[in-house]
Amino acid sequence: MSKNPSNSGWSHLVALFSGLVFATWAARKELEDAKKSRAELDNPDESEEAFTEISRLLDDWYPGHECENEIDYTHDLADYLDQNSEWEIEVFPNTPEGNPDILIGDLIALELKIRPNKNERNRCIGQCVHYSRAWITWMVIVGSPPSKIGRLREVLEDKGLEHILVFDF
Repeated sequence: MSKNPSNSGWSHLVALFSGLVFATWAARKELEDAKKSRAELDNPDESEEAFTEISRLLDDWYPGHECENEIDYTHDLADYLDQNSEWEIEVFPNTPEGNPDILIGDLIALELKIRPNKNERNRCIGQCVHYSRAWITWMVIVGSPPSKIGRLREVLEDKGLEHILVFDF
């Protein structure tokens, strides 16, 4: 029985292609894992549960009419989360990673800004990058036009920070 040379050539190509597909998948998985916070790596189930619940609550939050500044909005949101979830809610905690506006269950950090200008948005990105090493990190932006929110999301995506979500009100 003789081997068909064209069949062995194809099998090498299939093996090579399969290896490349696997290597690409492994590299993407490693990059995804590198973007995960310590909270997500150490407590994946709890992090997923908090992610789902808190994102739903944020979608349903309406800031109080009596809010006048960032501190008022932060306390309003923290009170809302505290009343509607079982997670521990900390406001302005002092941590080695910095001082997020709200820390939820030592899993999610929220940084809240009211109509931030360009410098404040850039500062917020920097704060969130530091927080995202330890926690799932989201921005809560109040009072900015959709065009600025869109550009903020584009900057995050362009810099590989799409895991930092932006909730706008």
